[in-house]
Amino acid sequence: MDLEKFSDKIQRELSLRKLEMYRFSILFQEGHDKPHLELLSRAAILLSYAHWEGFIKASSTYYIKHINSQKVLVADLKYPLQAAFISSHLRSASQSSKMLFLGDVLSKIDKDRTTVFFARPDKCIDTESNLSSTAFKSLVLGLGLSYLVDYETRHAFIDGQLLSGRNQVAHGELTKFTREEAEERLVAVRVLLDMYSDQLMDAARDRVYMAAP
Repeated sequence: MDLEKFSDKIQRELSLRKLEMYRFSILFQEGHDKPHLELLSRAAILLSYAHWEGFIKASSTYYIKHINSQKVLVADLKYPLQAAFISSHLRSASQSSKMLFLGDVLSKIDKDRTTVFFARPDKCIDTESNLSSTAFKSLVLGLGLSYLVDYETRHAFIDGQLLSGRNQVAHGELTKFTREEAEERLVAVRVLLDMYSDQLMDAARDRVYMAAP
């Protein structure tokens, strides 16, 4: 997946999700009775989280596929990406205390670092089915990216509103949300998705995945 195709994939994924969230604004304007607005609000709470987790997972997958297409040596990548490549060997080593076996593993790791990088995205990306701020930070750092200050300042929103609201509705609680609460979350999620898409596209363009010379 070259840079142009990667950018197209990200932009399409982002626009489709933002469009669906924008449509709630129209639905809210058309709703007049209280039960209708309460139902829309609960649906918006669920959807705002769904697009948060869905976009982060999909766009990160595209990023790994883009790196795969660059045919870069493992040793030339940042350490988190090297770790993703050799993690299977590390898991095997952790299950054995035999020095000979551990030595063989280290030898294999050294050899692997001179091969071309290729990783399955599903082995590198884990949203943990509950994309909390902690899980998001682990995912971002695991891709060799910087964790932006703008993400840090939104931890309370991610955990205390976005994830919490989703869990309340998805787990069957009859929690009510106002139209204002729902619309605020939809707007905040769109902002987060824009931030992450910009970071990924900048990282791909600037080859941020490469180790420092």
